[in-house]
Amino acid sequence: MNNKNELLSVGEMAKLTGVSIRALHYYERKNILKPAYTDPDTGYRYYSYNQSNFIPMIMNCVDFDIPLKNFAGVIESDDMTAFKNFLEQSIETLEKKSKLLKLAIGGLGKALQKIEIGEQYELGQIYQRKFEGKTYYAKLYGQTIKERYPTSVVLEMAHELFGKSINHVADIDNLDDIIPVADVGNLCKYSTEAINYYGFGETPANFVHENCINIPAGSYFFRHDVTSQIENARENFKEQLKGRDTFTVIETEELFLSKTKASQTVFELRLVVL
Repeated sequence: MNNKNELLSVGEMAKLTGVSIRALHYYERKNILKPAYTDPDTGYRYYSYNQSNFIPMIMNCVDFDIPLKNFAGVIESDDMTAFKNFLEQSIETLEKKSKLLKLAIGGLGKALQKIEIGEQYELGQIYQRKFEGKTYYAKLYGQTIKERYPTSVVLEMAHELFGKSINHVADIDNLDDIIPVADVGNLCKYSTEAINYYGFGETPANFVHENCINIPAGSYFFRHDVTSQIENARENFKEQLKGRDTFTVIETEELFLSKTKASQTVFELRLVVL
């Protein structure tokens, strides 16, 4: 035992680490962190200063759902190899949770950004704003998009990109390949030779596939509507398309652009002239 005068009472340990006395008693009962010394006459418990270093680790276990029994096991074994393995596994778990947290924040931020965009513009009017570069996995429909659904393209894309259908983000090994609130919709390429419609889903920029279409960043004309306008694109953008026969229109289906209803789908039609 260390010199008793160098030990910390339960109250002092609580003040030093910021955890409650009740929590310290709980850690003792569960063999998570036992006092360094218990006075046989008074029953008072005392901790060494060095034991305070374990408290942040315990709190990390609590905050990030790492089983406390795993921590208790390595402390009880007092085996350095086991403790090293515990730390390595915990770091790996926290790194994945950190990526998931960033992904969640990104998704919420994108939804908020779309709401703010929707507040600025009126339905059926043409505006212009800057768009980020995009990479789309696209499936050719042909001369029409009737009875075609982008959902099927997204599922096909998921199979191509991840080798399986995606049911939950935690199933994905490479979280860097996930795009919060990805674009989904239809695309039409106009040329002097043909008009071709595609369904698409957004992919990471580094995803390479013969079905991918890259849309560069730029300032593009667009409009919002409560019904699809992609088949009327030439008429809708007739002023912007004077003298042009080659262009692309992209129509996304958005949940967050309505001014009044969170469940209202709004179609954003973008004109891309390269």
